[in-house]
Amino acid sequence: MKIDYIIKEEMWRSVAVYFVSFLVIGILVVKGYLPLPLSSIFLLALVPTATHFLLMVWYRRKEHLADPTITNILRHALQLEGHGEKDTKQRRAVIEKVVDAVLVVAVFLIYLYASLVSSVNQIFWFLALVIIGILLTRIIFIERGKYRVNLVRWVVFYFIVSAIILLRYLILEYPVIPILGGLILVGIVSIVVLLMWEKRFARNEMD
Repeated sequence: MKIDYIIKEEMWRSVAVYFVSFLVIGILVVKGYLPLPLSSIFLLALVPTATHFLLMVWYRRKEHLADPTITNILRHALQLEGHGEKDTKQRRAVIEKVVDAVLVVAVFLIYLYASLVSSVNQIFWFLALVIIGILLTRIIFIERGKYRVNLVRWVVFYFIVSAIILLRYLILEYPVIPILGGLILVGIVSIVVLLMWEKRFARNEMD
């Protein structure tokens, strides 16, 4: 990811987002609404922060928005009327991705809450992971109604899913080393396969 003025501005904004997320999650934990250990607040606050950062950078680059003011960005995204059909579809797609990102966070938090207050069958974790995977696929790989799979998108998808899985193991106090080794192995194999696929696809395009 190229570091430009948008990246720098959103990194500074992410500091505020992390602080607010930390306070909100911290209050929920202290009040007992989220039965989580206090140490998990630092990691859990990274989820909405990273989601906000990636979406804002993607949208501002896509729409060429130089103005960093959040109200102007939201106004631009929500102005569906009075634009051409293509422009309207793009803004609707952005709103759908934002909704999907919120659902990812909601599904993960609901699963964690249920796991901490009662014994949850392992099948519910796989179900939650499938739902999160589908939502992340819609956010990362679908562009203008078409699947666009490349190495960069896959790496982003892999790191987000890995972070979610590791957060679950840390918060629920499961052994982290075995799953970390498995995630690294899956990441290496999948990246090698994707590189080979992209190389073969580029060769076929040249032929």
